[in-house]
Amino acid sequence: MERQALIDASVQPGGRAPAPEPLALVQAFVNTVDREHGPDLLDDAGGWAAWCARRGLRPGDRDRARAVREALRVLLWANAGHGDAIGETGPDPLATLDAAADEAGLRVRFGPARLEPRPGDPVGAVLAVAFAAMADRSWARLKACPGERCGWAFYDRSVNGSSAWCSMRVCGGRAKARAWYRRHAAR
Repeated sequence: MERQALIDASVQPGGRAPAPEPLALVQAFVNTVDREHGPDLLDDAGGWAAWCARRGLRPGDRDRARAVREALRVLLWANAGHGDAIGETGPDPLATLDAAADEAGLRVRFGPARLEPRPGDPVGAVLAVAFAAMADRSWARLKACPGERCGWAFYDRSVNGSSAWCSMRVCGGRAKARAWYRRHAAR
């Protein structure tokens, strides 16, 4: 995928519509890397700065952003029914998010009820949106594709919330082909 498409969050696999605002911010943040083909916007300061500028944010610590991005991805895999991924891929994602929220200095606000990040803090802004989505239950619709090397965040608009793949034509098709091959190779 092209770098600019990651910055703009202009490409959605399978022709899916992006998540509704403000959850689209979390989706775009998790999708700052094309795990299959590259690039990773957090690998260079320019990519991270461009992503942040597009959203009116100031670029912060890329290592902190990367840790938060991958912790969110693990939680999105769990939303897609792959809860076994929690704990397998590294540090506890909830502990990572808790520590990042502390570093972001998120503050509770009551009118209207929300978490408020420091102005311009990209990680704080993402965490505040993720927290609100968890509270209003829209979080369960944001998922990460379990496809090998994919992990693309997508918003599940299906009636029963059962979408499992970013795209059935790509990742879902590959998984079905692998399963078919395993079944028939075992004979």
